[in-house]
Amino acid sequence: MSVNYSLIISIICTLITCIIAVLTYKNGISNKNNEEIKDRVKRDTTISTKLDMVITGNTELKNDIKNIDDKFDSMSERVARCEENTNYAHERIDKIENKFK
Repeated sequence: MSVNYSLIISIICTLITCIIAVLTYKNGISNKNNEEIKDRVKRDTTISTKLDMVITGNTELKNDIKNIDDKFDSMSERVARCEENTNYAHERIDKIENKFK
């Protein structure tokens, strides 16, 4: 029985080529997945940063609105006191006018 070495070498080379092709394909897929993951992480980081900026802006707006409300309440109290003083002053002026009539 004669062994055909060229046939055996051809089969071995074919198997090695197939294994290399499969490994290269898997490596290409994992590289593609790594790139997709990197892109997704960049996108998520950008979204997270923008969301943090929006939340910070909303917090600042809430604080500004609260300050404006506090100032409005203070001014309302001052106006009410001024109206009371004005009414009291009118009453005194009316009394003085009635005395001189």
